[in-house]
Amino acid sequence: MAKKAKKKVRKKNKLLLIAVSFIIFLLLSVVGGYFSLLYAGERMIAENEQKLLDLKVEPTVIYDKHGVEIGRLIREKNREYKPISEMPEILIKAFLAVEDKRFYEHKGVDMVRIGGAIINDIKKRSLAEGGSTITQQLARNVFLNLDQTFWRKTKEMSIAIGLERRFSKDQILEMYLNRVYLGEGQFGVEDASKFYFDMPVDDPEFSIAEAAMLAAIPKSPTYYSPFNYPDLAKERRDTVIRLMAEQGIITEEQKLQAQAEPLPEETEHKAPSSGVKKEYRAFFDYMLNEAETKYDVKEEELYRGGWMVYTTFDSKMQDAMSEQYSNPKNFPKDGATRQVESAMIVLDSKDGGIAAMVGGRKYAAKGFNYATQMQRQPGSAFKPLAVFAPAIDLNSKWNRNSSLSNKKQSFNGYEPRNYNNKYSDSVSMNRALIDSLNVPAVWLLNEIGVGNSLKYLEKFGIELTPEDRNLAIALGGLNKGTSPLRMAQAYTAFANGGIVSEPFAISKLENKALGVSLVHEAKQTAALKPESAWEVHRMLERAVQEGTGKAARISGRHVAGKTGTTQSIAGGSNVNKDAWFVGYTPEYVAAVWMGFDPEDKQHLMTQGSSMTASMFSKVLGEGLKGVKASEFVPPAGMRETEEKEEVKDLPIQLAAVLTLDNNNPVVVLSWIGGLPEYTYDVYRVKANGERIPIASNLADTKYVDVLDGSTIYQYVVVPRTPDGEERTPSPIVDVDTKTLENLFEGGEQHHQDGSEYPIEGDDSWDSGDSNGGTDEPWPPGNSGNGGNSGNPGNQGNHGNSGNAGNSGNSGNSGNSGDSGNSGEGIPVIPPDLGIPNSGSTGSGIELPPPPDEESGDTHG
Repeated sequence: MAKKAKKKVRKKNKLLLIAVSFIIFLLLSVVGGYFSLLYAGERMIAENEQKLLDLKVEPTVIYDKHGVEIGRLIREKNREYKPISEMPEILIKAFLAVEDKRFYEHKGVDMVRIGGAIINDIKKRSLAEGGSTITQQLARNVFLNLDQTFWRKTKEMSIAIGLERRFSKDQILEMYLNRVYLGEGQFGVEDASKFYFDMPVDDPEFSIAEAAMLAAIPKSPTYYSPFNYPDLAKERRDTVIRLMAEQGIITEEQKLQAQAEPLPEETEHKAPSSGVKKEYRAFFDYMLNEAETKYDVKEEELYRGGWMVYTTFDSKMQDAMSEQYSNPKNFPKDGATRQVESAMIVLDSKDGGIAAMVGGRKYAAKGFNYATQMQRQPGSAFKPLAVFAPAIDLNSKWNRNSSLSNKKQSFNGYEPRNYNNKYSDSVSMNRALIDSLNVPAVWLLNEIGVGNSLKYLEKFGIELTPEDRNLAIALGGLNKGTSPLRMAQAYTAFANGGIVSEPFAISKLENKALGVSLVHEAKQTAALKPESAWEVHRMLERAVQEGTGKAARISGRHVAGKTGTTQSIAGGSNVNKDAWFVGYTPEYVAAVWMGFDPEDKQHLMTQGSSMTASMFSKVLGEGLKGVKASEFVPPAGMRETEEKEEVKDLPIQLAAVLTLDNNNPVVVLSWIGGLPEYTYDVYRVKANGERIPIASNLADTKYVDVLDGSTIYQYVVVPRTPDGEERTPSPIVDVDTKTLENLFEGGEQHHQDGSEYPIEGDDSWDSGDSNGGTDEPWPPGNSGNGGNSGNPGNQGNHGNSGNAGNSGNSGNSGNSGDSGNSGEGIPVIPPDLGIPNSGSTGSGIELPPPPDEESGDTHG
């Protein structure tokens, strides 16, 4: 028994010794770790102490795709340093109330706050939770980058403890308040106060509300800037004011007075100093957001300087876009109180790099970006994505020459209609896309199944909702809609052999001082087989060459694309809610949108996708000047006959319409036929047959002849090849005078209901297979008379193929061209107007333009 007792005592003593040894080891480890932290912090402070006082920083430099500098994100002068003795007490207490209320009690690290933050991080599985004291924030801002890691947090704590040992609380607070980032490129309370309030912080007028506003910003400088998001900023400011009241800093009465005080308003001289041109701001803001969301480099860190940001930006393309967007003639008419809104984005066709963007006609810094954030229905621009591409890719029986049903019919109660109210037994897929017919698209979607379409749309990058599982998506009838960015992204599949490229703005981020180099990794998806993408591409080329997208043509360049419009709810059938063009050259893909936001009876858009297509042409035509034109390359192995399908050289059909421009008689000439590479010479023809040249080498298919007297001539147009060879001229046509007669007989009222125009169709020259579904462009052999403007019964039928719309009565032929063309209703007939009857006359009478292509697209 005695031996057993002794063994038990020895065992207990041994366990006690182990426990004591472990505790001693633990204490030594903690103490050693603590002193190691102190040493590390002290050493880092000693090596970089000048950073605490020196406010000079190397700027962050932004480069375009060619390596040319386009902006800097920091001011070249020193920031203004404000001693804490000159700061108002209310400002200091406002920051302490919200950022670190135990600042004067802890030794650099608030363990209670840190513990709570760690628990929240674990719960949320993130490292985003705060918990840093003011001393830690100073340590991070001066000595560390902003990556969210536990190791960074450890270094931050060690430096904070070292700072508390080396400096007084007031010194630390002073350094912090002179360095804290307060949005819009402003560091320190003095500079921020002058920027936001036009006063220094020691101004006698500096208020509780202003102190709280500055203290509110550091939590999220982008979202709590009073100039960016006023509603969020006020909510955050009022929260700070409430905390000040709860902590006894201010009275309840002062709280209510401060919360009632308005926010500062942004003025021209307060515009954020981003270091880039105003016209570049939408791209710049997108780039800032991408730096944070993709690379975890926040705006604050970029503004602190030292970074090199290499972007995908094309300065020349952006300048071309900005110039065209500054011209009001490029847009539909203003409403009663607001302009038609618009956005455009251009992507590199191969990798998706964002070359240029306009976020809105009056885009404000960090405001709503219509190019990237908007969600509107895309109309017929969606047909290639939702219907034609999936059908061709799914089953080899479908191709651009396949026959589709064009009968007026019901799909379980859904009854789509064609814009021209014309139907036939069948139509080729090619013609259905070129002429933007609705019934064949819905019929084909019904054949392949909505579920299959949705799978492809997901690969194209289109965000969908459960409500989108219906046939209306064939015509762009999405529940929430989409943006120009997503439409351009989707069309990269057709420009790049079936590969969809995710858009991006930053190709590389470097900070040599920090040893950081972050490089873009391409995100691409094989959405279609290369052969399928090429098949759709060929149809989209023809849609521009001869169909609804003719206004998008660029002289000397290959272009493909598709128009789209959606019908207004607030207006009649001749009013469009949205107008789109999505297209591409071998170099770039672009999407353009126009529409009122919101639309109401005083803000209705009577023009449509001809204007978006024209904007595409003008911007890319100018932006690509000096860039050698290239060709679309078919997939390897495709047959020569498919690869080199030729567009037919159609006879030139000419229309001539007499109207007024500033009380001067003018003849508006427009024609179709020929080939995209042709140029045109225009002649007056005297009664004796003599030709008088009035224009030559025109790349466009329209011309306005200003008459120099009372004589009215006949006209003829002569096409020429790129080598100058003359091709078959148009028939000699008389001038249609009915338009001018209508002006003086109340023509404005005559056109109000739009009854003589088709419901949709960018160009009623291209009505296509109205009488049998042939896969030939207009004129579809003997489809009828020219549809003169006084006879709505004839509208939509176009002249006999051999007779230029009954050339003996050119009024018919001319108005055939009017009725469905682009619908540019502009107060005066400008040189780029393609529409007879569309302008406002010098006498103040205005003829409303016809409704544009696909105006009944979205829902049946």
